Amino acid sequence: MKRALLLIWILTAAVAVQAQSRLVFNEAIPVSFLIKQEAAGNSSQVNSNKLIQLLTEGGTTTNKSGGRPSRKPEFVVRLEQQARIAKAGDQLQIKVQLQQIGVSGDVHYRGFDLGSVLLPEQAKMTVRLFNSQQKEGKRFSLPALNLKPNGIVALETTVPDTANSQGYTLKVEGLELVYTHADVQELEERISLIKDYYAADATLNKMLQDVALIKHDDVDRIKQQDQRLSDMEEMLKKLQDKRFSDKLSLNQYDPQRYVAKANQLNQLVKERRKAVNHTLATLDQQFYNRGISLMARNNLAAASTYFVKSLEVNPRFAPAHLQLARLDFMSGNVHEAAGRTRDILTQMRVDPETQQMALGLAHDIYSSFMAEGHAHNSRGDYRSAVAAYADARALCSTLGGLRCNMPALNDGEGRAVYGYYRSMVEEGKRSLSRGDLAQAEQMADDAYTFQRQYDYLLHDATDAAELQGQVKYQYYVQHIDKGRQAMKSKDYRYALEQFESALALEQGYTFQPVRELSNLLQQAAKPVLLSQLADGYTLAMSNRLSDARAVASSAENMRSRYALERDTEVQAKYIELRDRIFTQECLNVQADYDRHYQNAKALVSEKKFIAADQAYQAALNAAGAKATCTIATFTAEDGRATIADAVAYQRMLEETNRMVATGRYTDAIQRYNEAEQHYLSKSIARFGLDHISLYNFAREQSKLAFTATVVDHFTSIRQEKAALQLLANLLDRGYSKGKTKKTQQQLGIQLAIKDVTSGQTETAKVMAASYTQGDKKLKHLSKAYEKERKKLAKG
Repeated sequence: MKRALLLIWILTAAVAVQAQSRLVFNEAIPVSFLIKQEAAGNSSQVNSNKLIQLLTEGGTTTNKSGGRPSRKPEFVVRLEQQARIAKAGDQLQIKVQLQQIGVSGDVHYRGFDLGSVLLPEQAKMTVRLFNSQQKEGKRFSLPALNLKPNGIVALETTVPDTANSQGYTLKVEGLELVYTHADVQELEERISLIKDYYAADATLNKMLQDVALIKHDDVDRIKQQDQRLSDMEEMLKKLQDKRFSDKLSLNQYDPQRYVAKANQLNQLVKERRKAVNHTLATLDQQFYNRGISLMARNNLAAASTYFVKSLEVNPRFAPAHLQLARLDFMSGNVHEAAGRTRDILTQMRVDPETQQMALGLAHDIYSSFMAEGHAHNSRGDYRSAVAAYADARALCSTLGGLRCNMPALNDGEGRAVYGYYRSMVEEGKRSLSRGDLAQAEQMADDAYTFQRQYDYLLHDATDAAELQGQVKYQYYVQHIDKGRQAMKSKDYRYALEQFESALALEQGYTFQPVRELSNLLQQAAKPVLLSQLADGYTLAMSNRLSDARAVASSAENMRSRYALERDTEVQAKYIELRDRIFTQECLNVQADYDRHYQNAKALVSEKKFIAADQAYQAALNAAGAKATCTIATFTAEDGRATIADAVAYQRMLEETNRMVATGRYTDAIQRYNEAEQHYLSKSIARFGLDHISLYNFAREQSKLAFTATVVDHFTSIRQEKAALQLLANLLDRGYSKGKTKKTQQQLGIQLAIKDVTSGQTETAKVMAASYTQGDKKLKHLSKAYEKERKKLAKG
């Protein structure tokens, strides 16, 4: 209800206002402007001349079918200039409009109307208000206005009716159309668009011819067809992006039938795209079908090519794999066919029909392997038979749906395996009888490996083991004979190697051993061991102790291995090596001790007492590392004790510097004072070390905050003179005077009290000046001093 009442009130008020406005002047005047080539007077004329030149170059005429005129083009811009005055109480409502704007004349280019782009961008004018006596009451100089095809409101304002007259009039003067560079650019773009429109006709016609040549069923060149179609789609999009239809109003004038041709081409391209995409999506099936067709015509080579192409598109397309496996089988490549068939049935998802066909082919392949194995068995070619039966068994074990004749397979394989095994053993025996031990050993190893491979058939066979034992025994005898020959020529190392090889064979096999082998080993080992011990002694003498120890360890193992622990000659040489190693170790320890001790003495002479203390300790550690050498260490102990006080002093100074570096300024001052007390109490000057006072130490510090803390310290212990001098130095080095305000004030108070106590008679101002030496940075001290003196004087 409230909303309804409010609406009625608003409508009533609007009617009342409207009723109170009275029209006192209303004038509509048509205005025309002839635009033609003229001498350039301003920028607008320059731009309009450019428009005329563009129209001239384009052969613009006033009709759609005329030829090039012999005169310069020209056109007329027409508009209606409407001025109105309405009186509302004591106010005049003024409104000036430009409307019904249009262009006529030479405004066509190759049949297309350019009138909409020949409108000027701007207009200028002056509006004058006159009263009934034709006296000017108001002048409005309007800025450049942007023209619009549907008109603009140039002026809309209200002025007071001071004359209360009924004869008001408006005059629009100096109306000027302004052409800008934007007008020229717009015309250039429209002419270029029209040229593109006519050029597009040839492109559309060519594309309409080319799209008919796109063959979606040409699977061999489908990628090229797809690319050609993509190029057409891209070209068509470029044409569509130009928006000829919208910008040139082709629904009204389309001399080249662009819209119809573009729609037709768009439809054909979409149809071809749908067909090509379908071919690409099913390309594996397309190639497969082509291969089946060629296979039906017995063109197997070409069919194989298309099946391969199908797999290049889809590597897991089982039907194509199956056909290639069938072609392999037909051409005698049975192993390749078996591999493909196994992959189809074990690694791919296949439809029931393909699975049955693959199982059928697998059975044919299995039968082929079995037939091959039987044929080789009958010819005595057991090795080839074993391979054929192995292929058949592998196929049966991996393909669950394959029905195999296992009794026949087991029987054929058993005969082949045993026949091949016996042939290897017999070949080894023949080689052994010829003395060709290497070949005999190889055949024994091969037979033994083959036996382990087919353990389920040859588990109880002993032929290979017996052959291997016979071969190893011959090697065993050879090693012993070679060792004996080497002993005669005193090549004990080689003899020992041969006897060791014989011993390894004796321990690994069960043949009858040679009893004297242990004595031969001991006889060969002793000279080798003595030579090693001599080499070890030489190494120890050369201070190559790690090598000497390794020799000693190896010699100990040899003594135990060859039962030479009680041999007196060996024992003597071993003890000699051991003692030499110990002696050399002690000599090395003494050398380390002496080196560290001499280094400590040099550091003492350089007054580097902390480093010297560490060097003395290093000497003691070196001696302690080999306590059994009983190195005399009293020189290092005495030296360390002698410099202990100096070491403690320098460590205090080091700790002070660390505290300063880490901002522990109060602790640093305390530690420095302790160092000073230590210096005096322990007479550190006897070590040639000089001690500087805390004042000088702080003065030389780069950390100004530490120096400021020392100033506070001197103030707190009432060493005002030192505090004042250090404070002045601190401020001269750039320290902020604001940070020293409290210190200055405290120092000023203490100096005032000290002067009053001592009976100082000079005035406070004079004394303050003597303390600050006129330094403005010490003004807080000066003020505090004078204030405290006055306070004490009153007291």
